[in-house]
Amino acid sequence: MADVVLGGVVESVTGHLVSLVSQEIRLACGVRAELVKLQTTVSIIGGMLREADKRRVEAEDVKEWLKKLKELFCDADDLLDDFSTEVLRRRRVTGGVNRILNEVRIFFSSSNQLLYPSEMAHRVKEIRERIDAIWNDRSACFRLEGNSNLMGSLVESRARPETIPFKSDPYVIGRHKDKEKVIEFLLNPNFEENVSVLPIVGVGGLGKTTLARLVFNDDKVKEYFEMRLIWVCVSTDFHVEDIVRKIVRECTPTNNEEIANHCMNELQKRLGKWVDGKKFLLVLDDVWNDNRSKWLELREFLMSGAKGSKILVTTRYIRVVETMTRKFHKLSGLSNNESLSLLMQMAMKEEHEWKSQNLEKIAGEIVKKCAGVPLAIKTIGRLLVFSGSTEEDWLNFKDDDLSSIDQEESDIMPTLKLSYDFLPSHLKPCFAYCSLFPQDYLLEPRELVYLWMAQGFINKPLGSKKTLEEVGYDYFRELLSRSLFQDIKEDVYGDIMWCRMHDLMHDLARLVAGKNCITIDSSHEERFQEGARHVTTNDPNVLNGFATDRRIRSMFLIVEKRIHIARLDVSCFRSLRALRIRRAGIKVISRSIGKLKHLRSLDLLGNNELRCLPNSISRLCNLESLILTVCRDLEGLPSGITKLVNLRQLSVEGCDKLTHMPRGIGKLTSLQRLDVFVVGEESNQNAAGLNELSRLTGLRKELTIEGLERVGSSSISSEVDASFSMEKLADLQCLELCWSTQDRDTSNDEEVLEKLRPHSDVKGLRCYGYGGVRLPSWVSQLHRIVEIEIKQCQGCRQLPPIDQLPSLKRICLYDLRNLEHIELSESGTMPQSNFFPSLEVITLWNLPKFKGIELKRRMAILLLLLLLC
Repeated sequence: MADVVLGGVVESVTGHLVSLVSQEIRLACGVRAELVKLQTTVSIIGGMLREADKRRVEAEDVKEWLKKLKELFCDADDLLDDFSTEVLRRRRVTGGVNRILNEVRIFFSSSNQLLYPSEMAHRVKEIRERIDAIWNDRSACFRLEGNSNLMGSLVESRARPETIPFKSDPYVIGRHKDKEKVIEFLLNPNFEENVSVLPIVGVGGLGKTTLARLVFNDDKVKEYFEMRLIWVCVSTDFHVEDIVRKIVRECTPTNNEEIANHCMNELQKRLGKWVDGKKFLLVLDDVWNDNRSKWLELREFLMSGAKGSKILVTTRYIRVVETMTRKFHKLSGLSNNESLSLLMQMAMKEEHEWKSQNLEKIAGEIVKKCAGVPLAIKTIGRLLVFSGSTEEDWLNFKDDDLSSIDQEESDIMPTLKLSYDFLPSHLKPCFAYCSLFPQDYLLEPRELVYLWMAQGFINKPLGSKKTLEEVGYDYFRELLSRSLFQDIKEDVYGDIMWCRMHDLMHDLARLVAGKNCITIDSSHEERFQEGARHVTTNDPNVLNGFATDRRIRSMFLIVEKRIHIARLDVSCFRSLRALRIRRAGIKVISRSIGKLKHLRSLDLLGNNELRCLPNSISRLCNLESLILTVCRDLEGLPSGITKLVNLRQLSVEGCDKLTHMPRGIGKLTSLQRLDVFVVGEESNQNAAGLNELSRLTGLRKELTIEGLERVGSSSISSEVDASFSMEKLADLQCLELCWSTQDRDTSNDEEVLEKLRPHSDVKGLRCYGYGGVRLPSWVSQLHRIVEIEIKQCQGCRQLPPIDQLPSLKRICLYDLRNLEHIELSESGTMPQSNFFPSLEVITLWNLPKFKGIELKRRMAILLLLLLLC
């Protein structure tokens, strides 16, 4: 059965209750009383449920009880979100505090025809009584109180099998080079400190302990350390005194019972006799501790060894490494050939059997699922021995994912499951949610964060000044540091653009998500399961295949080939928090989408035939993220979009027919990301002016301003008034400014660009189609700039000095047909190290008049020649 994580929904329900009860509104006819009673119930139960999230619950009846309780909390969350949404909607359509309070009173009064207060009180009472009934069953069903074993043990307290250094493994393949590299480190005496540390890092089952054993038992290693080698299995509970006791037990012949009774002072003395001034090798196997203070406490007892002493650590997590050292050995998966060889050994097949039985190709596909992880290959190989030897037997096995196969405790899934069990409770639903994406899918951290936000998985710590997005990105980075994501790709600013989830980790995510997150493909082999909250499908028929809501919170349509949906109507999914339908050929969206009052994330990327959005979208007052990227036929945004006061992300990049941004967009002060702002024609009364941009002070990452040629000379004063300043957007990372490249009047381009000066901390500047003769002097003052890109600016003849910008890594000058030179700063005589001090890449293309950098000092000539070479 899947893991049941309740912390997230408990926090969401608690948040709604605190908000509703604490607001200065008149709650009529017992509504407040029922909300307070529910708040009391949730407060009592919440503590125990948070504790359950920290434990590994084994008992099936307890799991079932927790599952029922979670379902009720989800229902309560939906109900309270209904109330909160209606309050927000009514606040939005009225103005002033008095009118707000009046409208809220009306909402909760008997004259309200939408929801009578008696009905509201009844619904809250009903959900509270249902929760109470399930809660009261805990004693009758399994006597939970006073029996903590039924709740399972804390993960860090669970006993792990002790590893030993001398266990022989006849199935070790492909680790010779890794062994050589680790031994090279161990035998190297040239380190500043007497005792050096080398962690071996990799996912569970990759063979870290096996590699450590190979090194530990190598004759050269034994000789170098004069047989002073100690092996300690640390595991999940990093208790310094216990670890020191284990080391003493291994390095002294003293009676074990005597050591068990030693105090810390006595242990320290005995350890000192063995360590002080002597060269030793200590292996700390299976370390999970990421508390630097604990590591430093242990390290202090070991640093008196002789020069050349080493500590070899095995761990799954980079974050553990970061508490110890910066140098580590990352263990990779086996190659395809090595994986096939290991599978053949484990399945007890000779080479001629593979080929005669047509198993080689199938075996290749099977090991691909294992991603080179030896324990996964061994698990499958062992199971294949008993599954049969025919081609059909192996094909059936190939089509199953590892999470659906019964395994022993020492096999791959239970081994990987420990990585999940050890996650903090707030990360568990985030990880499980990733199972909605197909295997090997490119995952964007930004998308994941907004989806997690939509489901209420992200909670900002009390008093934190970070945005929800920043907290969510911290969640992602922590999952990454625990090796749950891989193959990251960073942009020039060091931010992660995308990553992948290891196939085995994807299987693990599906295992722990269970029926909460399901995938229904066109074969419909996977049917809708009662209790499912999140659905992925590649079949558009699933979108209208449900007669009732079924309380689905996420719906993803992920297709490989382009399809065509003439009219999208998902109004039956009234509980949706996230709707993701990409590249589906949607032509029309039903206005009934305005009924999805819980919707937080709407992703319609790549729907090229979509020309407009219904104005009913303005009713989605909870909407936080709206993705319209590459909807090429989209002609405009509905005017009502300016009512979406909770909107934090609006993406319209690639919407080539978009003519303007709606007037009033400056009201969306919650916006954190707006990738494109389109300047409208002067005559368009419905178009937002540039002035509205400077009100969006929360904008981050990249912003592109298109249509700057429409800011005519007569309208500069009105479009860009005295209060306008792009410098107010202090968190903006990259600014891209675009003018039309067609023949036009460019006489005011320089004046417009001068007024678009960004904050001095901006890291990227791109100019396309600019018609001025030179760029403004403020470019030389962007001291944190990393990238400058100037393209198709045909009037530009010279660039201001940029040679002293300390962080500038990349310069791209593309199709500048009149560019003659780049000025050199007055400090051009400074040492060569200060001349473009950080430059890594310079791209020059189609610069027919370019003469180089204008030299103001003779000494700079040599520097210029070096640069051009």
